[in-house]
This record gives sequence, structure tokens and C-alpha cells, in this order.
Amino acid sequence: MTDILTLPHGTNDVLDMPANRIPDAISALVKRREFSGLVSSIHEDMRSGDAGRRERGARALERLGFAE
Repeated sequence: MTDILTLPHGTNDVLDMPANRIPDAISALVKRREFSGLVSSIHEDMRSGDAGRRERGARALERLGFAE
């Protein structure tokens, strides 16, 4: 199981996390009822006026298993 200190809390955390750790991180966040907060944070980036933030947000959601 993923250590609490390594759980993602935002777009960059998701993008920096090794792909093989993402399923465990999602499970841990769901159990802690924190997954929706992570997705909400990423959605904030998706609504940004900054194209780079929007692109990173889209990549983070894709890494979490959300389709375009």
C-alpha cells in the first residue's frame, strides 16, 4: 500500500508519480475519502487560463484513468 506521505494531492504529484504506484494511490485516496478532492484540484487546473496548466491537468486525469 502507498505510504500516506507519497499520496498525490495535485496535478504535479500525479504526473511525478511512477505509473505502477497510481492504482495503489487511488485505492488509498478512495479509502481515505480524499480522491474526489484530488480530482477537484486537477479540475481547477483544467479551468485555468494557462494552457500549460490545462495540458498538465488533462494528462493527470488521463493517468488516473479518466478518458478525454
